[in-house]
Amino acid sequence: MTITFQPEDAAKYDCKVLEQGVDIEKMEEHKLPTDTHLVEYKIGADTFVDMVRAHRMSDIFDAYYDKISAIGKIIAIKAGYGKIRPNLYGTVNTED
Repeated sequence: MTITFQPEDAAKYDCKVLEQGVDIEKMEEHKLPTDTHLVEYKIGADTFVDMVRAHRMSDIFDAYYDKISAIGKIIAIKAGYGKIRPNLYGTVNTED
């Protein structure tokens, strides 16, 4: 069981969930923006990792705390992932 985020949550919390249930070993860091954070949380006995974009970790904490405080807990929010400048993420590279 993972938590779900609706489109209106992105505006409310000023963060965007890129992917849920990430396998860190298979993550392609060179394809991610530098404002990517990994959020590790636990619901019951299961541990999950999500990739989230945000300017501040506090925005991510607020979103996840509101979603899982009654059913689980946040273990860690880690920054420093991604290699692409945020303003260039999602643009088409015509040189490839």
